[in-house]
Amino acid sequence: MYKTIDVSRNRFEGDIPESIGSLKELIVLNMSNNAFTGRIPQSLTNLTNLQSLDLSQNRLSGEIPPQLGKLTFLERMNFSYNMLEGPIPQGTQIQSQNSSSFAENPGLCGAPLEDTCGGGGEEEATKQEQDEEKEEKEQVLSWIAAAIAYVPGVVCGLTIAYILTS
Repeated sequence: MYKTIDVSRNRFEGDIPESIGSLKELIVLNMSNNAFTGRIPQSLTNLTNLQSLDLSQNRLSGEIPPQLGKLTFLERMNFSYNMLEGPIPQGTQIQSQNSSSFAENPGLCGAPLEDTCGGGGEEEATKQEQDEEKEEKEQVLSWIAAAIAYVPGVVCGLTIAYILTS
């Protein structure tokens, strides 16, 4: 099993593959100084033995997965010089990092950075509630559409069956 992967300074580009999260025994992951784009894979949160994570100096965007704050062995991390945004996840390991680990990500906010996140958790909770409500409405509309299509289908089927048997 791989314990350390260092692909830094290789000019790699594109998304970081989700399959990286299947390397469960990984302790050190250094992917810095490349041209990786896209979001930080959610699957990184599966690396429960990870002690060091360096994704600095890429072109990563989006938020840092909140579950990274729950990786208890994660002692060192560096997300600096990307295009990340949103609140820095809460967690002892993340909060104990130096602010330089998150530097030059203009959209990041929250401790250990000095920039506080505007609106806080209430705004995020409201957005989540709105998303859930929208999803529920979409599900209801799907059932209504299915019911509307079902009735004519049954009528047509019965009509064809009647004609064929007559």
